[in-house]
Amino acid sequence: MKKLILCSAIALVALTACNRSKTENSNTETLDSSKNTVADLPENFYKRLEGEIAGKHVVMNLQKTGSDYSGTYYYNGSWLNLSIDTLIGKDSVVLNENNYAEYYFDEHAKSNRLALKWVGNGFNGKWMNGKTDTTFPINLTEKYPAGSYSFSISTYQDSIKAFPQKAKSPVAEIGLKALTAPENAWLDQQLKKLMGFKDNQTNWNAGLKSMASSYLEDYKKNVAEYEKDGDTNVAFLNYSNHSNQSLVYNDKDFVIIEQMDDDYSGGAHGNYASTFHCLDVKTKKKLVLSDVVKVDTLILQGLLEKNLRKQYNVKAGEKLSTVLFDDYLKPNNNFYFNDNGLAFLYNPYEVASYAQGQIIVYIPFTELKPYLTPAFAARIGMK
Repeated sequence: MKKLILCSAIALVALTACNRSKTENSNTETLDSSKNTVADLPENFYKRLEGEIAGKHVVMNLQKTGSDYSGTYYYNGSWLNLSIDTLIGKDSVVLNENNYAEYYFDEHAKSNRLALKWVGNGFNGKWMNGKTDTTFPINLTEKYPAGSYSFSISTYQDSIKAFPQKAKSPVAEIGLKALTAPENAWLDQQLKKLMGFKDNQTNWNAGLKSMASSYLEDYKKNVAEYEKDGDTNVAFLNYSNHSNQSLVYNDKDFVIIEQMDDDYSGGAHGNYASTFHCLDVKTKKKLVLSDVVKVDTLILQGLLEKNLRKQYNVKAGEKLSTVLFDDYLKPNNNFYFNDNGLAFLYNPYEVASYAQGQIIVYIPFTELKPYLTPAFAARIGMK
C-alpha cells in the first residue's frame, strides 16, 4: 500500500509518522498507562481485533514490531491505514489514521487518531477527529473466528561497513520482518515462499539469516570493485534493503498478505513496491483475478477509471493524465479485497511518476456484483 499509509499499502508499504513526545499533554490526558495496567504486550505481535469504533462494527489487523505499530481497519468501505504517533508506556499507544486518497492531496493534513490501551483481551480507548474536538469510544477484542488464523512475527536485521578500517565508512543494512503461521503448515510454507526462502529452508530464523547474509555478501563484492579502482570515499555506498510482510485481510479462509520491499543502492532515491498475495487456505491456492471476477477487461477498466476520478478528484472533462502517465487505467494483477470491495495497487513508475507514489483504486462490490464469480460471492457473503 501507499508507502505513507498500506493504505498501507495498501499500501503499503508502504507509511510512517514521527513519534511525538511521551509527555505530550493531549495524549497523556487521553490515556493514563499508570492505572489498571495489565500484562505487558509482547515486543512483536499480530492481532486480529473486532469491535466498535463510533458505534460502527470494525475489523482491525494490527501489528507491532519493537516499538513500532502498523495496521489497517475497515468497516463499510476501503481500508484506513494505521501508523504510530506516540508510544505511552508498554500497554498504550496513539495511532495515526491515514486515508491514502486524502493524504494524496494534502500530506500535511491532520490525521484522525486512535488512542488505545491494552486491557488484556483487546484495546479500549478513544477515536479523535484530527480537525475537530470530536471523540468516540473504541472497544476492540482480539478474536479469531472460524476462517481466520493466528500469526506470529519473526524479524532479522544486520549491517556491515564497506571499509571497516575507516571511521566514517558507508554501511549496508538489511531488515526483514516476516509473518509466520506455526499452527497452519500450508500457510507457513506459503509465507516462506513469499519471503524468498529456498525450498530447503524450513527454519524461519535460519532462513532470514541466510537471506541477510547473501545480501551483505553481494554488497562486499560490489565494494571490492570500487576498491580495485582506488575509490574508497563514496557516500553512495550507503545501501539499505527491507522486506516486510503484513496482513490486510484474515477472514472467511482468505488470508491476504502485503509484501512491501524497499531498496536503496545509490542514486537520487530508493525504490519501493507492494505486492499483494491473496491466499485461499480452504482450497490451498493463490487466487488470480479470474477467481474473483469474470468480467470483460474494458468493463473493468471503465470501473477503475470511474473510481480513480472519484478518489483522486479528477473532474469530468479532465484527462486522467493529470494523475497518470496515460489517459487510461488498465487492471493489473496486484489486487486485494475486504468484505466491501476490490482494490488495485499500482507501484511507482507503473502508471504514474515516482512523486505520485502508489496509486490505489478501490471498487465497491456493489459495482462489481454482476461480475463476481459465484464461488467467491458466496464465500464473501454477497447475495
